[in-house]
Amino acid sequence: MSVFFKMVQVFFLAMIKYFYAPLYGLAIKLEFWHTYFSLIAGGVLAFLLYYNITRLMQIYAGIFPPVYKKILPAQWINGYVKWKIKRKEKRKKRRKFTRWNKFLVKLKKVYGMWGIVLLTPVLLSLPVGAFLLRKYYPGNRPLVIMAGSIIIEGFLLCLFYSGIGV
Repeated sequence: MSVFFKMVQVFFLAMIKYFYAPLYGLAIKLEFWHTYFSLIAGGVLAFLLYYNITRLMQIYAGIFPPVYKKILPAQWINGYVKWKIKRKEKRKKRRKFTRWNKFLVKLKKVYGMWGIVLLTPVLLSLPVGAFLLRKYYPGNRPLVIMAGSIIIEGFLLCLFYSGIGV
């Protein structure tokens, strides 16, 4: 297989699973720099894509009303309302916070933007990090910092994986 197609594979894997992409690149015997450049290109492009899609989702959720009332028959809507009432009763009895929710709130309150930026490529995923940054820290500053974090952490990941001799 040619180097170009291997780089494309690592690129698309970095868009989905950033943490495992350098491991895959080195497993298919792609050179260090080819793996690194396709990793950061895929990571940065994916983050920008998720960041902008998150903005579109926020706009859509805030402006447009649900469409189901115009399309569905009245019997289905009544069934949905009954289901919603039952669900509301069940939700009153459930556990309010999960460990993951507590972790995300603590991450935002204690570590702020820098904690989200540093943990996004490694521990969180790129879509979750993009959503949190868009929600809590709007503007262009998080984009630049996140791109830098993706570049630096990608280099460190490539060094680590090549150092353990995959």
